[in-house]
Amino acid sequence: MKTLEDEETRRVIPGARWDVAWWLTVALVVVGVGAWEWKMRSLGLRAGDLGDGASHWTVERRKIAAGEHDDVVIFGSSRILFDTDFAVWQIMTGRRPVQLALPGTSPRFLLKRFARDADFDGLVIVGVTPEAFFSEFTTAFPEYLTVNDLWREESPSQRFGHGVGLLLSRYLAFLDDNYRLGQLIDRVDIPDRPGVRRPFMEVWKLSETSEDRQYFLWPRLMTDSRLLAHAKSVWLARSRPPAAAELVERICSDVGQDIARIRARGGEVVFVRPPSAGAYYEREQIVAPRAVTWDRLLRVTGAPGIHFEDYQHMQDLEIPEMSHLSRDSATRFTRAYVGLLAELYPWLDQRAVAGSAL
Repeated sequence: MKTLEDEETRRVIPGARWDVAWWLTVALVVVGVGAWEWKMRSLGLRAGDLGDGASHWTVERRKIAAGEHDDVVIFGSSRILFDTDFAVWQIMTGRRPVQLALPGTSPRFLLKRFARDADFDGLVIVGVTPEAFFSEFTTAFPEYLTVNDLWREESPSQRFGHGVGLLLSRYLAFLDDNYRLGQLIDRVDIPDRPGVRRPFMEVWKLSETSEDRQYFLWPRLMTDSRLLAHAKSVWLARSRPPAAAELVERICSDVGQDIARIRARGGEVVFVRPPSAGAYYEREQIVAPRAVTWDRLLRVTGAPGIHFEDYQHMQDLEIPEMSHLSRDSATRFTRAYVGLLAELYPWLDQRAVAGSAL
């Protein structure tokens, strides 16, 4: 008679070298990460490119609330972000602005909240990208719609995660968000259905970012014809209808109210129109002509403005993809507009470094 014990299957598990398996796993991970890191660096990525995002912005916004600033803050879209060199600011004035400009975003909704909420009595620089500023457009990045609340409400875990990300980005190039596997797949040029904007036509990597959200145009764009052609095609594909007079008037009036609030606290606001070029510039003259938009903005708000077309030393700058300056030209442009600001607001250069030269 069979018993339950007779029907049991007994397996003998052979001994394993778990220490060897562990070291083999570590070795494979190190080799894999090392290979991917080498590949990314060969494409022009580098450690120390800290990236950007909502958490980066909130760190800068908290500087205003804490009083940890040099009385200068910058709002705007990507042009004033890419085209401002903080080293130039520090050499010329001893000051380092708080950079609150956001790529792919109109500054108007941020400026409004800032005017209402911030106790700031310094200089507010507003970069004007005409098509974005004089339209109903808000942002191409939905996560930026919440940054005004996030800087107050960011959780400890979010702050910790952001800190860890910054630490790792200082040593590893492959962490660049623009070169994640999903992003690389989106860059495969596969035709899509008519009327559908395919991922291939989204913005690819354009910049390198360091401390305090210091942006510069990614050097590889200067040498890679494919990346440069793609960037140009993306800008030209994003057309908007000409700005209606009623809309421009409403925008100017609305911004004027924000400026009045800032001035009531002792602050000042100045507009800066960075350069653009080529077919992009030509389209801007149709969609947002200067006489209808920029000139009207200055008249209605009473704020001063610095337009690149008005100054000889802002001409002949290098704009590789028609919208953002090369690093060398960003240095030249910053030197030019900071010099003009110092003439408008003499207090800016009270801490200037005597005898410094760029």
